[in-house]
Amino acid sequence: MKFSILSVLLALALAGCAAVQPERSIGRDLDDTNASLSIKAAMTRAEGYALDGVDVEVTDGVALLTGTVPRDEDRRQAECLAWSALAVRAVENEVAVSNAISLRDGARDAWITQQIRGRLLRDRSVRSVNFNVEAENGRVFLLGIARTRGELERAAQHASLVDGVTEVVTLVRVVGEERAPVARGARQAAACGGEAIPSGDNLPALDAPEDLRSAPVTPID
Repeated sequence: MKFSILSVLLALALAGCAAVQPERSIGRDLDDTNASLSIKAAMTRAEGYALDGVDVEVTDGVALLTGTVPRDEDRRQAECLAWSALAVRAVENEVAVSNAISLRDGARDAWITQQIRGRLLRDRSVRSVNFNVEAENGRVFLLGIARTRGELERAAQHASLVDGVTEVVTLVRVVGEERAPVARGARQAAACGGEAIPSGDNLPALDAPEDLRSAPVTPID
């Protein structure tokens, strides 16, 4: 009986911790992984489009598209296919259109990513497991969940202090600042139809990418 009571108390304590410590869940991570694989597979099968240069990363339902394609229609098709994954709630299309061969310094980007993740891991004020870091030619994208706006700004400042980082773009959801769900059908139709995505109160969007390198937060060593 004593064991049962202790088990119940432990379960309640863990539930309470979960309520005040929002994190990326295993189920959400699995959905993100499956969505990323689905999008990449769809891009591979897309005939008539040059999508080999597109990189896909899905975190907390946000699909980040980076890389380079030769035509604007390729860029639009990449976004169209990203919306086809049901787990995707928002698409950030950072794909560049260029006929020039893009030389990405993968080793340098990997080093930048490792340095940022290390800084987040060592900072007890940041729940590093909730953040995903992606780097492309010195541009850093932060994705995931922040418990507060201050935590997000602190994470962005960490990223900006790493040598070689030219810009920090935040695509992080802040707990308590969630907006109404995106109208997926309208967004997908707009992307797949080649039209500009309409704006308005009835079609909420992600906040514009932020450069938080000069954010007013406590200095970090």
